[in-house]
Order: sequence, then C-alpha cells, then structure tokens
Amino acid sequence: MATSPSAVDIRGARGGSERSSRGSIGYAGAVRDTALVAGVLLASLGYAVVRYNVFAGVSHEHVSVFVANKAISVGALVLIGISGLVAGPARRKALGLVGLVLAVTHVLLSLLVLDRAYLPAQYLPDGTLRALAEGSMLAGAIATALLLWRGGASGMRVQAPRHGRSLLPGVGRTALALVALHTLALGGRGWLEPGAWPGGMPPITLLTFGMALLFCVAPRRQSTRAARSPARVVASGP
Repeated sequence: MATSPSAVDIRGARGGSERSSRGSIGYAGAVRDTALVAGVLLASLGYAVVRYNVFAGVSHEHVSVFVANKAISVGALVLIGISGLVAGPARRKALGLVGLVLAVTHVLLSLLVLDRAYLPAQYLPDGTLRALAEGSMLAGAIATALLLWRGGASGMRVQAPRHGRSLLPGVGRTALALVALHTLALGGRGWLEPGAWPGGMPPITLLTFGMALLFCVAPRRQSTRAARSPARVVASGP
C-alpha cells in the first residue's frame, strides 16, 4: 500500500527538525558552554597565580605570558577532554575547536618563554635543552599536530564513522596520551618532592598529567541517534 503524502510530509518535517536540532547548540547551550569555558580558564588562572605569584615568588610582571600560559594549557586539555565525553555532535565539535584554539595559543606562548631565564631546570650548562625537555617538546608538538589534523577533518566535514563517536577514531586518545607524556617529561622530577611544592600546591604538570590519563580512559558518550542504525528504509508495498 502506498504511503500517503501527508505521512511523508510529517516524516520529512520531523526529520528536518531533528537534523536542525542536532546541527546547532542553541542559545541556552551556547550560554552554558561559554560559562564552562570561562569557568575553566578563570579557575586555572587563579590556581596558577596563587601557586606561582603568591607562593613561588614569581614576579607579577610575568602573569600575562609565563603564568597565564600555564592556565591556558590546562584549559585546552580540559575542553578537549570534555569534548570527547559529551554526546551532542555540535557541542562536541564546538568545545573541541575552542580547546584546539587554546592549545595552539599555548604552543605560541611557550615559544616566547622557551628560554633558560624562564626554565633553568630544562637546560644543560652549555645552554642546550636536556633530553627530557626535548622529548617533552616533541610529544607536545605531535599532540598539537594530531589535534590540528582532527580539527581540520572536522572543518571539512569528513564523514564520521557509524558509531558516531569521532571523525578520526583514536586520534583524540593518542593526543591525550602524548600530552600526558609531555607533562611527565617536563615536570616529573618535581612530582616526588611535595615538600618543595610552593604553598603545598601540586605542580600544574602533575595535575594535567592526571587529567590527561583520566580523559584517555573515560568512556565516550554517543547520542541516541548515533546509537541507532545510520539509515532506515521505509518499505511500502503489498
């Protein structure tokens, strides 16, 4: 039996509405995620200022780059990690892109402070980087490249896999694992000396290492639509 035009119209309108709702975050969602981004950055900056400027004695002249860069790195990690846990594809993409922008900003600011005057523990007496420092830079560079690759694929609307979890399966977790390696090589030597922590506050490298590992093993959520079959065939006939 043939499907009536009215039924087709209803299904078409419903499908269009569902596609529209999945394709945007909406005003309330945008406000929520803006508050999330602002909260993460402010909390990270507050922690960095208290640890480094208040307890470690770093001059307030270095808040804008040296200290703020640490907060930006935390914000990038948290938002990229959260983007892999949320169910909505539009929200996942938006948070991931904000995290990517922060990650690139962190890389650029790091180039400004990659100097013996800022990071004396990372340099040999001859003025070159230590092996662990170079390894840390390599891991961070590869992680950033992977995130840029994933971000570019998202921008070009590469066909997502049928399970709906990631445009490039495994790239996100690999990047997070490299971030963990990056922080371990950069600050791992100071993690075992809590008595030397300024104000008793754990190093930001230790915190980001733990968060990166948690995001690596955290189960990914998927939307209800993604969990269903990617296509349905409505058959008509006798």
